[in-house]
Amino acid sequence: MFKISGFYDEASTDLDKQLELIKKLGGKYLCPRNINGKNISAYSAEEFESGILPSLKAADVGLSSIGSPIGKIRIDDEEAYAAQLKQLEELVKIAVLTDCKYIRCFSFFVGKNADYAALSGKVFEKFYGFVKAVEGTDITILHENEKKIFGDTPERALSLFHAVNHPQMKLCYDASNYIQCKADAWRAYEMTREYTAYYHMKDCENGVEVPLGTGQGRIREIVADLVKREYDGFLTLEPHTFKYAFLKVPFYLIPFLNLTRTARLYRRIDKEIGVKAFERPTREELFAIQYQNAVKIIDEAGGKIDSL
Repeated sequence: MFKISGFYDEASTDLDKQLELIKKLGGKYLCPRNINGKNISAYSAEEFESGILPSLKAADVGLSSIGSPIGKIRIDDEEAYAAQLKQLEELVKIAVLTDCKYIRCFSFFVGKNADYAALSGKVFEKFYGFVKAVEGTDITILHENEKKIFGDTPERALSLFHAVNHPQMKLCYDASNYIQCKADAWRAYEMTREYTAYYHMKDCENGVEVPLGTGQGRIREIVADLVKREYDGFLTLEPHTFKYAFLKVPFYLIPFLNLTRTARLYRRIDKEIGVKAFERPTREELFAIQYQNAVKIIDEAGGKIDSL
């Protein structure tokens, strides 16, 4: 049973609009990141309980995971690490309030020419500090393979997972991020699937996020394999359509850009989603297209969706 969630702040940062879109699409779940002008990590549990939770309950919308920025700091920034540990304490309380089982984290920015072997011990120790924060609860810390962090490749994500070696840590798989780190999406999936509890739905080609199932992310094959493996969990939409929606027009107007591979890609996306060259779909429309693509891919694979 697939549960479709999403970073609905990509459609709007206004919570009411996020909830409205979830209902319009037939969904039940939200992955909170930016809500009413604030990042989720900026909320105290008390603020969340009084200002956000009532709206979630009224809409009967649950949280799939908390899309926190925890771990998106330099590995050597001790002040930021201490501050994030305090933020994580509040996020754990928020997760308990909402019966949310997952908090997304990252394994630190390490620099362009990092000596990964030399830094690994410090990364493992500090990430373990994040996992320790959820002990005594039924919450799992998810490590996402974000670009430019220690665990940005399947090999290093696995090295972190095995080094931490804790039952309350799992991996979050993001095909687009792996592609942008020059990793093959399918190989990364095969390497990490035994340790992955959560999936971000984001496809990519040549550094540009594209409609699900049309890029190099092998999304259809991954979903089909998840069906065979009887995966019972979340697929969270994170389309990242900014480059397409807001940057495509110059590639049509400027002659030397019009002939580039990126321009050809934008034209292909236009054709696939049925928009004209100079037409700019709204953020809500683009998110809806990705949701519909996800539903279609799941249906083609023989999967079932937990929906309204």
